[in-house]
Amino acid sequence: MKFVRRYAQLTPMASSKRIIWVMGVLLAILTVLGPVYLLVKYSISDGASINTGGRPIPFWPLHPTLSVYGYLFSDRHFYTVLGNSLIIALLTVACSMLLGVPAAYILGRYKIPGRRLVLLGIISVRLFPDIASVIPIVEFFIFIGAHQTYWGVILSHTLLALPYVIFIGMGAFETIPQELEDQASVMGANRFQTFYSVLLPLAVPGLAAAAIYTFLLSWDEFIFIYFLTFGRQEMFTLTLYLNGLKYAEPQNLLAATSVCLSIPVIAFSMVVQRYMVAGISSGSIK
Repeated sequence: MKFVRRYAQLTPMASSKRIIWVMGVLLAILTVLGPVYLLVKYSISDGASINTGGRPIPFWPLHPTLSVYGYLFSDRHFYTVLGNSLIIALLTVACSMLLGVPAAYILGRYKIPGRRLVLLGIISVRLFPDIASVIPIVEFFIFIGAHQTYWGVILSHTLLALPYVIFIGMGAFETIPQELEDQASVMGANRFQTFYSVLLPLAVPGLAAAAIYTFLLSWDEFIFIYFLTFGRQEMFTLTLYLNGLKYAEPQNLLAATSVCLSIPVIAFSMVVQRYMVAGISSGSIK
């Protein structure tokens, strides 16, 4: 009743703004959850719900079934590509953070000579589309013998993710007050201690966002791993596995595989989000 009285006291202009805001939120939710609903619905649909014979497509499957998931989980190759995707994505995150965080700290906290030129060189890696940059990179990897290897794929994904990690990390480090670093220096901490104990915990929210983006980039990447594996199926990831299911039977196998591909991304994002919250809390305490 309290909410009703408060809503009734709103002016007509305020009421219209509230309605527009609610409609915008509902539209955003529908835009995000609509494809997820269709993907899940199609993955558990029975044959009669897919091939309706001209009848209207049902809002929900007539006889929901998990048989396609059973068919998918019985494929041993699926577990291989799932493991490959997880290993490559996690090692890409590790390599990108190990290389990108120190670079972001130096570029964000110190005015080094030629800083703008260095930043331009870093971001230039992403100025070209992947289909244009994949050829020289694959040629170089063939020259050094890194093609058809897991480390070749990981390094190529690290190359793609590193500019974003550096620029996101720079933004995180630049927002930290210089006074904190000065106080740590007065108390006897060296630069490494200041970086590890003071600055790094405060930059965790931004770095966690960079880690999530890096994981997504590596998890969804297709072009580089397609050319670097040279058809070596034991190195296939889920994106290459999906590419081979375009015309596979049953018809909703592609949808079920896409659902399985999305779950690790959601799980990784939820785990890393905890560190984002922890970083914000530690920043407020410090």
